[in-house]
Amino acid sequence: MIIFISKFLHLFSLLLAGGGVIGAAVIQSIYKKEGKVPEPHLAKSFRILAFLSLIAIITMWVTGILLTLVIYGGFNLGWSFHLKLLGATLILIGSIIINLHLKKSAKNQSPPNQTTMKYSASMARIGFLFALGGAIWTFA
Repeated sequence: MIIFISKFLHLFSLLLAGGGVIGAAVIQSIYKKEGKVPEPHLAKSFRILAFLSLIAIITMWVTGILLTLVIYGGFNLGWSFHLKLLGATLILIGSIIINLHLKKSAKNQSPPNQTTMKYSASMARIGFLFALGGAIWTFA
């Protein structure tokens, strides 16, 4: 039963994190292309999506560690699994940076620094590629 619950939470978190990130990115890119700044209520929703994505990423970490220990008995699953962990780490770090930066920007009532957002998002995207590739190779 622990495996079922952990897998359910892991996959649900994957969808929640992915949906939040993709949804916010699409809306922000539309505003950027039109040269507009999002309204305050929309900026607040971006912060909420970023926070929900961070919670989902942390949930994936917890359930992933639990599943790895229960199913495989440890982390000795080869280099591709460690590539997956590296990717997941980059995603987590990127999400933490984005959340802290958005919180600071909201507190100062200033728009987020686009350079910080760009590099953090790029780090998370690279992490996603590593995590996806490592997972496919490890669990194929």
